[in-house]
Amino acid sequence: MRPFAKTFFPLNAVIPGAALGLLAFAHFASVLYAAEPVPISKPTAASPQTVTYAFGAAQWLNAPHSVEMSQGVTFGQDDATLKTDAAVALLDKEQHLLSAQASGPVHIFDPQDDLTGKHGKIDFTRHLATLENSIILLVKPGKREGQAAAGSPRKQFHDPATLTCEAMTWDYRRKIGRVPGALKVVQVIQTKDGLETRTLTADAGLYNGKLETIQLVGTVRVRTSTGDIFVADTRPSGKPVVIGTKEGAEYLSIKFPSNGILAVRPEDKNGGKDTVQDNTDDVDLTVPVPPPTKSPAPSATSTRDAAPPAGTGKP
Repeated sequence: MRPFAKTFFPLNAVIPGAALGLLAFAHFASVLYAAEPVPISKPTAASPQTVTYAFGAAQWLNAPHSVEMSQGVTFGQDDATLKTDAAVALLDKEQHLLSAQASGPVHIFDPQDDLTGKHGKIDFTRHLATLENSIILLVKPGKREGQAAAGSPRKQFHDPATLTCEAMTWDYRRKIGRVPGALKVVQVIQTKDGLETRTLTADAGLYNGKLETIQLVGTVRVRTSTGDIFVADTRPSGKPVVIGTKEGAEYLSIKFPSNGILAVRPEDKNGGKDTVQDNTDDVDLTVPVPPPTKSPAPSATSTRDAAPPAGTGKP
């Protein structure tokens, strides 16, 4: 026998003890399960009190109660879904989910809206996402109750209303996006004369997904593809410029004094294009000749008083 062999327990002594311990643990577990069965319900994103999640890999840390998720992360709450490459989720002492900080580009979407940004975090207790850098909010095509009607501009175009900015808070339960800084809105609408593109800029704004409106404040500029131009300052009146994005009922509302330029539709001649120089080829430049003046007819009184012709012999 090797000299150090005496330092090991004999196998015949170890195996019975281990087997006894496993049997005792199995008995304890069976009694506990029989006494207190705990059904586990599958969480759904429709519940405001639960959040679904998925990831490719994760590391759970007891301090400071966080989960480092990577290899594709997805969160779902209400009808909104958040996707990012990696994120760190914070938990309270009872392991309730509080918030998540994305480590890469963020994509938030629901049946109505599509929102992307380079950086973002989400507060699950307030249903509030904060995004920064190169944000794009796309109002999705299609009617809210179903598919877009045939011939609808939302059926033909992917992005009829797109808002871009550098910072936004998004309440994904109430569908409200607040933009504290400069923003730009591009909207494609159908008019009786065809498709028209509106480009609007402002100092700040608010998007209401349920009312399907965008409110613009500060210095608001509007330019259309037909040549219309509008510039206004909303601060003196305190009233915003309102854009309606509802399918088939798009509008632009201005309820304070303003001014601008409206394009006039050109005539059909010259190929439907207006010309810079004056075209006088079809204009009659002849000066009209006035009609001749008529002499007044002699009256009876003037005939009696007139002198008799010479040679009549009358005195």
